[in-house]
Order: sequence, then structure tokens, then C-alpha cells
Amino acid sequence: MARNVEAYSALRELPADFLAVFCLASAERGSGVFAALAQSADKEWFSYALDIAWRAPLGEVDEDDLIEILEEFENRTESIDADDPGSKGFSIVQSAMLAVNAIAVYMNPNPARAEMSGQTLETVLGSFDFKLGGSAVTMTRAGEDEEVGHLQQLEQDGQNSFLDSVRSLVRDQGGSGLDRNFLEGLRDSCTPVRDEIRAATESVAELVGWDQE
Repeated sequence: MARNVEAYSALRELPADFLAVFCLASAERGSGVFAALAQSADKEWFSYALDIAWRAPLGEVDEDDLIEILEEFENRTESIDADDPGSKGFSIVQSAMLAVNAIAVYMNPNPARAEMSGQTLETVLGSFDFKLGGSAVTMTRAGEDEEVGHLQQLEQDGQNSFLDSVRSLVRDQGGSGLDRNFLEGLRDSCTPVRDEIRAATESVAELVGWDQE
């Protein structure tokens, strides 16, 4: 599974306050997974946590509220069987964890921790591409690039687009340029991919029988 290594390397050169925003964009796109798979009560709480995470970079949330979300996430997910990477529970927890990781990176900016968001969603979407492709193993000859499935490519494209927009802001404004307009525009731009991921997740659930669980 070919990863977006150039994008992850570029995170080390981003202004620190954009690291959490990189995570937020992945979390928004990936929220299509838990929206399709989670139980109603969990789904509502995960969405609430994501909304809070988007408000954090604007200074609209107290740190105590963020810590409470981190603790509540542990309580919410401890009863979900997420040990098997091929399971429904794994996909739910990993996609919901993206919002939690965005909060953690906001509180303690770290490029390696930010990379974890992208890597996590690539893993989940790559497994969906594999299932939707009939679970057929594709052999890659030496010197050839590994194929990237459609869903995983959507995430990589989203990451690359985000990095391009940040570079433009820094170049044109000479500062971070992180404000409400940027965040709202970024979140809106994630919506089509989020919806496509949700539809694909529903197809995976039907294909492998998760919709019967």
C-alpha cells in the first residue's frame, strides 16, 4: 500500500498551528466511516467531538472540555471490539479516533502525531479498496509503484490539496493565515469526499456482512 510519504515529510515544515488542521481535514473526510457504521448514540457523540475539535483552533473551547473529550472517547470505545484490523469495530474506532488525535495535536503540536492521522485513514480506506476490489492481491514488480485504490487516493489528494493551500497562505500573507474563513472553507471542501467515503463504507458493510451485525 503506497503511502503519501512526501506529504508527511512536508508536515515538518508547516507552521505549528496548521498541524492540528491537517488532522481535522482527515477527520472530517474519515467521519464518513463512523457515520455509516457506528450505533446512533456513538455516532452522535463522535460527531460532537469532531465539531468541538474544529472549534479548538479558533480558541472557542476550554482546555478542560478538550481533556474531557479525550477521556470520554476512551469510555465510549472500550466496549467496541477493535482488535481485528478487518473488523467493523476497528474501522469505527480508527475513524472516530481521528477527531481525538486532532485535539491531541492541537494541545501538543507534533508532526509525527499529525502524520498518524493521515496514515490511519489511509489504512482504513486502503482496506476498503481491497474489499471492494474483490480482495484480490496485486503483485508489484521491482521498480514499479504500488497501486493506490480509489478511496485511499481521495485521502492522498485531500492531503496534498491542503498542503498546497497552506503554502499559498504562508507565501502570500507571510503568516499562518489560520482564521475562521480558512477553517470553514476547508471543512466545506471535505464534504464531497466525506460523503463518498460514507457511501463506499456502506457498500463494504453490505459486502462483508457488517450491516447484519
